[in-house]
Amino acid sequence: MKYVQSGNGKMPLITLIAILSISLCINMPGLAVSPMLGKLRDLFHSSEMEAQLVTSLPNLFMIPVVLIAGKISTPQRQTSVLMIGLIVFLIAGLGCFFAESMIMLIILGCLVGIGCGLIVPIAAGYISEWFMGSSRQADLGLKSTTSNAMVIIANIYVGWVATHHWHAAFVVYLTPVIPLLLVPFMTQSFVKKHRILNADAESCETAEKTSHDAAPNVPYHFQGSRSTWMLVSLICLYLFLTYATTSISYYAPFCMEHFGMNTTEVGVVTAMYYLMCAVCGATVTPIKKLFGKNTMFICLAFCAAGLFGIGFTHNFWIYTVSSLVTGFGYGVIQPIIYNKTTYIAPDRKLGTQYFGYVLSANYVSIMMVPFVDNAARHIFNSHIPTFEFIFSGAVVCVILVWALLKRKNYVFAVNPVSPAPTPAEIAG
Repeated sequence: MKYVQSGNGKMPLITLIAILSISLCINMPGLAVSPMLGKLRDLFHSSEMEAQLVTSLPNLFMIPVVLIAGKISTPQRQTSVLMIGLIVFLIAGLGCFFAESMIMLIILGCLVGIGCGLIVPIAAGYISEWFMGSSRQADLGLKSTTSNAMVIIANIYVGWVATHHWHAAFVVYLTPVIPLLLVPFMTQSFVKKHRILNADAESCETAEKTSHDAAPNVPYHFQGSRSTWMLVSLICLYLFLTYATTSISYYAPFCMEHFGMNTTEVGVVTAMYYLMCAVCGATVTPIKKLFGKNTMFICLAFCAAGLFGIGFTHNFWIYTVSSLVTGFGYGVIQPIIYNKTTYIAPDRKLGTQYFGYVLSANYVSIMMVPFVDNAARHIFNSHIPTFEFIFSGAVVCVILVWALLKRKNYVFAVNPVSPAPTPAEIAG
């Protein structure tokens, strides 16, 4: 059996592959079919808002489910919750092949969201539970890479196939088959039987569970009110940054159609965003070393520049480059947020629950995009086809100012050497 480093020993490679396979599904609801939103609007003679409900409502249903899953996914229940979520996702996905109305697509999409919501915190929770230190950071980056790579494939495929047979686009909703087949390799019993711990790993784990001060080699975690405020700050960062950058998935189909571009070109532009997110997820460690302590600020600036690039132009190649630039910024920040969550949680036992809180922000942001942007367009009385990208770029600029003002806060501080907070940051 082949093994990989886990930070406190070795873990079966097949277990890591199985855990990462869950992430193939977590960005699927709505986002996977976004390149054909314009086609669905025309096909069913619906409004732009109704077409966007195919993307936004599944994420609305995911929010409470993610929070519930984070609480109930104890080590004893993780496998059961995971399998139920994957099966619900798969059945609803199969139903999309037979949908003949916008209402049916929205309802089935919501069921897909419920199934996906059950597995989202587990996808990150497994990594938080079984991996430590630099191995955990690398694997959380791979988690981000896996989820975004799947969206790339889905966007390109959907953009191409939608011009021929729109029902066939929902093949992407069959991805739960893969983690379902790999479930036996990520159960508690399999992992405990086959992992290889370092000599001091078991005592270190016990010390972390019983007393934060008992073992000096145990990574620092925030405690009490500090933990709570860090969690709130991290949620806000993830919420507004994801809201802003998701404009590419939501509005590229409509503004590109307005400027005479086809669904294949839409698929390429949206896929480029997720391509760069995927690449950065796998290379976040060297990127952190390159940018050093300014990583967060540089990446936020990239996000803003990319969104403004789309907002002030209407050229396919500029859209493609801007999408790549935005994806670079977001792709670096996303795994950093994931890794910070593991340390903001008071201990590893609460890691899955805290991931439930943070990851729910992702789906709140995706759900609120059309409603906030429609309100903003109304307030500013704008009729510019690319208004949403300009507004989203402005939102990222506000986040950048916040980050600069709070640059010493652990939420925004980046240590290129270690992902863990320092004793000084813990003390506040």
